[in-house]
Amino acid sequence: MLQVLGLIALAIAIIVTMYDLRLSLSPETCSECPHCRARAEAERRRQEELARDYARRMGIDEDDDRKIG
Repeated sequence: MLQVLGLIALAIAIIVTMYDLRLSLSPETCSECPHCRARAEAERRRQEELARDYARRMGIDEDDDRKIG
C-alpha cells in the first residue's frame, strides 16, 4: 500500500515538474515594452487567422453567431 502511494506521489511530482519547466521556457511579457506588445499583437493576429480559417473550413458565415472566440 505504501509503495503504491509512493509511486502515485512520484508520478504527480514528475507531472508538476514538467509543467513548471514548460512554464519557465516561455519568456516573460510585460505590457510596456514594444517587443512584448508586438509579440502579443502577432499572437492575436495568428489566433484571428486560425479562427477565420476554421470558420471557412466549417462553412460558418461572417455574420453567424457560432463564431469561435
